[in-house]
Amino acid sequence: MSNGAARGLLAMMESFAIAYATTFLVLLAVTYVLPAGLFHWLLFTRRSNATESMRIQKRRARPQDVRREIRDSVIALLFFSLYSLFLYNAFLAGKTAIYSDLSLYPWWWPIFGFVTMTVLHDAYFYAVHRLMHLRPIFRAIHARHHRSLTPTPWSILSFQPLETVPQFCFFVLMIFFLPLHPATLFVYLFFDGLVNAAGHSGHEFSPPELRKHWLFKYLNAVTHHDLHHSRFHYNFGQYFNFWDRTFGTFLDRRAS
Repeated sequence: MSNGAARGLLAMMESFAIAYATTFLVLLAVTYVLPAGLFHWLLFTRRSNATESMRIQKRRARPQDVRREIRDSVIALLFFSLYSLFLYNAFLAGKTAIYSDLSLYPWWWPIFGFVTMTVLHDAYFYAVHRLMHLRPIFRAIHARHHRSLTPTPWSILSFQPLETVPQFCFFVLMIFFLPLHPATLFVYLFFDGLVNAAGHSGHEFSPPELRKHWLFKYLNAVTHHDLHHSRFHYNFGQYFNFWDRTFGTFLDRRAS
């Protein structure tokens, strides 16, 4: 290899390394550290009688459980960052539906895009999540996440490497087929992280009477996902429990 070719290859590798590190740090902050850290600070660092009364389980996560959750989440983010870099290159090549000119769509389109992602993600997540609980698939893809019997906010991305593929595929579909402004996408990623961190926090924020109200009964409460970690065959939904109610996988009671 000539010196010129070697320098060109080195420059390309350096450019890739910088882009990869930048992508990793952005995803680490937006999808993990900020949402998980916020709920950890609110419910564990600032622990009080009020927050303790909101606890769902008597059992507490062990320090080694939290370390495992963080380690697995960082490894998952290394994979997510690689996938995201390929999507970014597709965006630069004009192959995605991402747009940067706000004048291309009406003012309400970013709101529509956000709501559409929420509804579609919930349906996608229910189907894929339930599929991952089939016995042969569960062991290969999803079992490690369920090592957190008493989940903490740090478990939100605690996936086996293979699970990062179906988890990320939803965003591939949205980015290629749904026109989204980058700001809408980043707001949604942070929102999704917040909802996940709350769902894995082990503390119930909503009173039972509110969860039974007709206006809120189809929204997932923290108790629902907390129960999923101890009763694996129930509560597969992400934001709503509509699909769980429809297909008989809904469970609504306090965990012991």
